[in-house]
This record gives sequence, C-alpha cells and structure tokens, in this order.
Amino acid sequence: MKDVIRLGVPKPRLAQWLAPAGAPEGRRVTRDGADVLAVPGRYSVTYILVAPDSLGIVDAGSHADVPRILEAIAWLGRSPGDVRWVMPSHLHFDHLMGLDALARRVGAPIALGAIAHATVTEGRSPRFPAWPYLLRAVPTWPLQGLPFPPWEDWREGLDFGFPWGRNRFRAPVLPPLAHGSALAGFPGWRLWDGPGHADDAILLHHAEAGFLVCGDTIRNFFGGEWNPLVCDRNDERRTRALIRSLHVTVIFPGHGPILEGPGVVARLRRLPPWMP
Repeated sequence: MKDVIRLGVPKPRLAQWLAPAGAPEGRRVTRDGADVLAVPGRYSVTYILVAPDSLGIVDAGSHADVPRILEAIAWLGRSPGDVRWVMPSHLHFDHLMGLDALARRVGAPIALGAIAHATVTEGRSPRFPAWPYLLRAVPTWPLQGLPFPPWEDWREGLDFGFPWGRNRFRAPVLPPLAHGSALAGFPGWRLWDGPGHADDAILLHHAEAGFLVCGDTIRNFFGGEWNPLVCDRNDERRTRALIRSLHVTVIFPGHGPILEGPGVVARLRRLPPWMP
C-alpha cells in the first residue's frame, strides 16, 4: 500500500524547477511488515518508522520541522507518546538541528549508532568532508529550494551538526546501537554502520520488505545517485558494498523523493566531478 499525504507544506518551486527528480513528497510506504512515512523537512526528509506499539523518528533538520512531524504523527492516528526514540542518520546540521527539540517535545530519548554515541558523549566534533567536497555541495542548496534557517535554528541549533558543534543533547541519550543490531520494538529492522559520507552515518534496513533508510549515503536530486560529498572514500566503498549485499527494493534518501523498484541499487549513478 502507498499513500501520498499532504502535510500543509508547499513544495519549494525552485526545487521543482531545478532538481530533475523534483521535491520530496509526504508519502507512506508499507510492505511485508515494514511501514515508513516520509515527511519533507526544511533541509532534509524525516522518516517515521511505524510499528504496532511504537514509532521511531529518523532526522529532524530544523526546529521548523517539529510541528509538521507532530502533524504527521496525528495523521497516522498516533500520539507523541508512541515515539520510542528519535535518531539522526548522521551528525550533520541539515539532519540534526531540530532533533533535540523534537525529542524533548515528544518526551523520547535519542538513539545513536556506536560512532555517533562516542562522538557525542566524548564531546568531540565529528570529522567533516574536506573543503573541495563542501564547495561541491553548495549548488545543492537551490536544488532544495534555498531554505533559509528560521530564528530558532540560529538561536538553538548552531551547536548541532557543524564542525564547531559539540552536539550537547538535553534529551536523554540511549546506550549505543552496535553494527547489525535489531531495533527493539520494530520487527525486521536492523541498524548497520554506513560510514563514508560521515564517519558516524548509519543505515536502517528491513530485510523482508527491502526497505533502506540511508540518510545522505544516497540522494535523489538527479534520479538517484551515490552522494559525492564524502568524508572517507575507503569507508564509502565498503558501505556501497554493504548496501549492494542487502535486499533493497525501496530507498528512503536523505534528500529528494523515494526511490523504488527492482534493481534500484544497481540504477544509482556515480556523478561526474563537475556535478554537485
């Protein structure tokens, strides 16, 4: 079953015009025991994992995303109290600035992979891609509609997901989730470490349904592509090999519309250096 939902958030016209894949849609996809709701955010897409007794939320890039995520929870017929955890796919600002505020708003803890957990609890700033890669990413901002940070992001979000950020969460933080861990309360889902774009990046995979929630390891600005913005090229190669070894028929990327169909991983492009 697939539902397209409307959450009162217009698609950025600039993104519709400039991104060949178009702007992301609010959309629910269910199959073989897996159920995921995509909620377009200000900078990235939030994904809600739906289980019989629990909800899990992946990414909240802006404080402005919190009301629309709450609206999406209500659209599901659920309550904020059903949220079992809130989790960043990786510690970059466009997936993270609203995460702590969301976790405190719904009264849920923050779940982290092992590398992100060590980074946060030890107070270290995460490693970021080198400047030539970051400059290559600048043209992707208009592909997203040139979203401008609201005041709350300037006031409270700048400590999260930037090279200078210490990622001081005020919401409680759960013990780290190890590579290959089953997600308690979410039958069929596992967490895998997926470094490359970021050292702490994680992947959430449902083997039977073939669902992959992948953060920024994969994007969809140009029809589905491996993200050229990488922190470690060797790690990225290993993560691509891991993804190719998994059963994947639906990809939930950090940016852009959902990708799906047989051979969806094989269809992903490697972009030439002149493309953002």
